[in-house]
Amino acid sequence: MKYIFDFDDVLFQTTKHRKEHMFVLLQKAGIPLFEIEKYYKKARLEGLSLKSMLAHFLSDKEIQEKLYEEIMEENKNFINTELLEKIKKIGKENCFLITHGGTEFQNDKIERIGATPLFSEIIILQGSKKTAVENICERFREEKVIFIDDKVQYFEDLDFKKYPNLQTILYDEQGLEKLISILPPQ
Repeated sequence: MKYIFDFDDVLFQTTKHRKEHMFVLLQKAGIPLFEIEKYYKKARLEGLSLKSMLAHFLSDKEIQEKLYEEIMEENKNFINTELLEKIKKIGKENCFLITHGGTEFQNDKIERIGATPLFSEIIILQGSKKTAVENICERFREEKVIFIDDKVQYFEDLDFKKYPNLQTILYDEQGLEKLISILPPQ
């Protein structure tokens, strides 16, 4: 079996990190919450770059760099550790990461939580995940491919007739239990 994992709000508690840490630090730097949220809402659709966001609000490069590090150094506290342990047991050769976002920011988050070596491929993109998911299904037609994401919108355009080996798991409150139920005994 091959497993395709989403990053944000599956492997990394992005919403919690954003609300409880990143936005709090941005506010402490003097940026009003409504401005942060307005910028975030627009930029995330285009692939959020935290460095660009900081440059947008703050002119001092040194302050930008310091705040970036302050935000990023806490990433380890927002890891879905239970899922990370399962991924380690599944094995790199069976795991893929497909995530939506800004390349530099996503790569930095993935790297800082130590997840990079756990995946045979890491794909960062904008928009639909259809092509990337279906390419993996095509390459591994003889194996079941499980795609795990927290947003049902990424399942809607997938071609399940062309790829009957594809199965999806919505990573919600029972996401880990759903995944464990299909994992081979270890």
